[in-house]
Amino acid sequence: MNELKELKDKVIFFVSPELKTFKSRAGGLGQVAEELVKALSELGLNMVVGSCLYKYLVFDSYKKEIDYSDLNLEKIGEIEIEIGKKYKVKVFTTEKYGAKFIFLFNEELTEALYVGDLLKFAIFLAKGLLEALKLLDIKPSIIHLNDALTSLIPIYVKDDPSYLTFSKAKFVFTIHNAGLAYQQIHPIERRNILNLHSFSLERLIWNGNINLLYAGVSNSEIVNTVSEDYAINLKVEGEGMREVFVRKNVFGILNGIDVEYWRSQNYRNATPENILELKMEEKKRLIREIKARTGKKLDENKMIVIMPRRLSSQKGFDTIMPLIEEMHNKLGIQFVVLGMAHPNDDVGQAWARKFFELHKKLENFVFIYSFDEELAKMMYAGGDLLLYPSIPNKEPCGTGYMMSMVNATPCLGTKTGGLAEVIKEFDEILETGNGFLVWKEEYSPEAFMRKMEKINRIFWNKEKWKKVMWNAFKTEVDMKYTAKEYVSKVYLQALKM
Repeated sequence: MNELKELKDKVIFFVSPELKTFKSRAGGLGQVAEELVKALSELGLNMVVGSCLYKYLVFDSYKKEIDYSDLNLEKIGEIEIEIGKKYKVKVFTTEKYGAKFIFLFNEELTEALYVGDLLKFAIFLAKGLLEALKLLDIKPSIIHLNDALTSLIPIYVKDDPSYLTFSKAKFVFTIHNAGLAYQQIHPIERRNILNLHSFSLERLIWNGNINLLYAGVSNSEIVNTVSEDYAINLKVEGEGMREVFVRKNVFGILNGIDVEYWRSQNYRNATPENILELKMEEKKRLIREIKARTGKKLDENKMIVIMPRRLSSQKGFDTIMPLIEEMHNKLGIQFVVLGMAHPNDDVGQAWARKFFELHKKLENFVFIYSFDEELAKMMYAGGDLLLYPSIPNKEPCGTGYMMSMVNATPCLGTKTGGLAEVIKEFDEILETGNGFLVWKEEYSPEAFMRKMEKINRIFWNKEKWKKVMWNAFKTEVDMKYTAKEYVSKVYLQALKM
């Protein structure tokens, strides 16, 4: 790419509160952020990543201390941050993928991911990373912010003279989820904790509250989100911020995945002729693992529907929950569900209880309450179908269906977010298409049931099913293409502004 010459000597500072392999992933952001950094670094960009180390992993009512001894972290110093009182913050660095990673750690402020006072955490993240950049003498040309908790960095750069060294940096902001629960809305009465001049404080206020997503969007030169469908939805419906999204001309760049990481090695030499045989090998492996974990023995000849998903309201579980017993009893479909809910998510906790009930009631329904990436990878490789019933206009992109498709596991999903761009309905006559979709306009339990009956019929026609599997398998979703889009549509454009 000739365009890369313009970025050769530029430092891009990429900020995310979570990262996939650094033991701080709660959902899609941690996976997408790290895999995008890897792809950008492989293109030759000078990537520096800012994030945090957290003391605990939190599981419902108990927490487990995180062991970082295997991450080759180097402590390079300590900084002091004032947020009402003074906090001592340790700064660590390491290198991976050819990129430099900077981490902040304070036992109180980084006790656990997305737990505690998140306004105070956002202040800590912004001031701490800016101080760490000063400590390391790094002067970014572009600062790439990801979601609401990173949004105070441009505010402090423009407000605090001690950060004048970063004043020439261009800010880009990627919205991974703009739902109200993700906007980080806080009472305006807490404004004093920010310690900002009045002109900077105004850039944080939306509808009478401190709104961190608004701050990130309104104070960045370029704003994008993670699919074109979601970008259109933000400019039409807007989650209460429509006029801001329109004014900033939010556009979509479809997420990708690190195919090499997510595809089972067993599929590396797949062909249209052997794809079903390879699937059976992976399916038997999954069945053995499920037997070892739960005592339940699934049938390798019947369809296994997988759902490795975070348990939260936008995932659409209420739409398919009424269908599970009928699919299980009438169609003979088997289910493997893997997932956890955030400790503060009452809706997600309710879904978990319902899945536990189904696990006890139905012979071939398996629910494992965990966040287990290795098991998820086994499910993507060994399942027959991924069920992805996301609520229309609430799914920004999603990547689970990409992970399943590169393992020859087609998806039945809602035509929304990234699914609308990646999944094409399978045509039984032409044998084109790589999966199955329920359109937004027909979104209902009945629509999913009709599609599942169609899929079950095709499944038993093994020659047809091999076509669906192969079409899914060869779908192009590699993050390297996403990275090139960020170079041309985001970073190069930001430098011109």
